[in-house]
Amino acid sequence: MHRLNYSLTSVRMMDVILKKSAKTADSRIKYSLDIIDSVVEERQTGTGAAYDNPMVYTHINNAKKAVKCGDMPYSGKGVGIAFLDTGICRIPDFGKRIVCFRDFLNGKKNMYDDNGHGTHVTGIASGGGYYKGMAPQSDIIMLKVLNSSGQGNASDVIAGIQWIANNRRKYNIKIVNMSIGTSSPVNNDPLVDAVERLWDMGIVVVTAAGNNGPSPGSISSPGTSRKVITVASSDDEKDSGIFSGRGPTRDCIIKPDILAPGSNITSCRRTAGTYRKLSGTSMSAPIISGAIALLLEKEPELCPDDVKYMLKLSSDTLNMPPNRQGWGMLNVEKLINMEAVYVRNKG
Repeated sequence: MHRLNYSLTSVRMMDVILKKSAKTADSRIKYSLDIIDSVVEERQTGTGAAYDNPMVYTHINNAKKAVKCGDMPYSGKGVGIAFLDTGICRIPDFGKRIVCFRDFLNGKKNMYDDNGHGTHVTGIASGGGYYKGMAPQSDIIMLKVLNSSGQGNASDVIAGIQWIANNRRKYNIKIVNMSIGTSSPVNNDPLVDAVERLWDMGIVVVTAAGNNGPSPGSISSPGTSRKVITVASSDDEKDSGIFSGRGPTRDCIIKPDILAPGSNITSCRRTAGTYRKLSGTSMSAPIISGAIALLLEKEPELCPDDVKYMLKLSSDTLNMPPNRQGWGMLNVEKLINMEAVYVRNKG
């Protein structure tokens, strides 16, 4: 999982996220983040910032049998999944389904992934090659917001979120997968604010619980959000260590919401026709994102709250404490076969 570390490294210039009302007249504006009524300034000190600007890092994984995703009449066709990650490589597993690539770090036009995390995560949700992902015909929108080390500023991540808000209809973006998070959530968290705005716009946001468990209160931001779907690993005890983040959050919210496999998940490498195994809640999150793409192909009118409630109703309890398992393990068969449930009136 790419983790957001709220302690900034020493740099000549610092990106500072501030409310628009606090910006200085002669400031150099890097981004305008209308989604949280803020701007990003480049300056030498962080004095006056409305928000901390955390660093961002990565996670990774895959397993369909455990979530009862066998032969399905749906494949995610036409459903756009946006990934905020390290980038993506043009390999046959993705065919012509990468409908957009944007590089928020270096401004490159041609797609690339200088870390490999983004390609692996995307393969879990949307891969169509030898190791098929959960939704092998879903459309892919990759926003590169993390560098070759899996790090980046929260301001770049929020700029990616702003881009999604502006372009969601053009690319039919229904789901955002965020295999990223910070181990040090802060008050007035800009990431939480931004993802909740996307949710209110009608986009399902799926985020990893983080790999900082198993202590209570170890959920990574923005997975601490009350609204978004926070995913933990169901099988981290089988791996080299117990890593999956646990609730409750500082606001006493039960988290995670749901479990999916997260240990030794096989998915795409950057080189065509090659694969590797990776572990982490980063890998668990795209399993859920892919399952939601199947559901939204079947029931395109569902709102984020509807999707979240249907996941809750269809999950299988593993008889773990709520702040370990949430509702329980994803069950795709139940999810797809149940009638649509609408949490609130449309219209």
